[in-house]
Amino acid sequence: MSLWWTTRRWWLAGGALGLFLLSVELIGEYRATVPAFTPIGSATIKLMLFVPVPVCLALAYCAQRFPPSPESTAVRPVGVYDGFAVVVLGSLAVAGVALIDALGTSPLAWAAGRNLLFLIGLTMTVGAMAGSTVSGVACVGWLVLVTLVGYGNDLHPYPWTVVLRDATDPVAGIATGVVFALGVAATMGRHSPLPGYTGYTGWR
Repeated sequence: MSLWWTTRRWWLAGGALGLFLLSVELIGEYRATVPAFTPIGSATIKLMLFVPVPVCLALAYCAQRFPPSPESTAVRPVGVYDGFAVVVLGSLAVAGVALIDALGTSPLAWAAGRNLLFLIGLTMTVGAMAGSTVSGVACVGWLVLVTLVGYGNDLHPYPWTVVLRDATDPVAGIATGVVFALGVAATMGRHSPLPGYTGYTGWR
């Protein structure tokens, strides 16, 4: 367990989560106008949209760090440990967002928390299928995609974008729950335990 913790460096993900919560508190409702495929050629987005990125990149980095041989050759449910770490991180994010919302200092806190869970699920699912480097690209790529083509002619975001929707949007909420659950399941299945070393049995 200790080897798993030190090798994976989950404390980096914890630090990124702290940065996320601080950003949610400080950025608030600041917006920026960016190029987009809309009738006016641009769209106004909330800067809060990008605050989950450090957490997702940290998770992608931690997930690609394999345990050393003493750990990897033992019968240890490494995938279960990883999945548990993702759930704990998501739970801490929700708790932090709830506290910020209770203080009333950031009206977009819940939307940022939902977006974080969605992007974590996306990152971990893609990472299980295509590797951690691709998973980091998928996280950032999704944000770029929705920024460019996520708005309709009325400048309202499409439901499939998820991260552009209001915090109270039920479709985005359901999609987030499904994607996060897929990410946890993919993480748990990514590293199957290997048979342990049984010792030298002599020549046969």
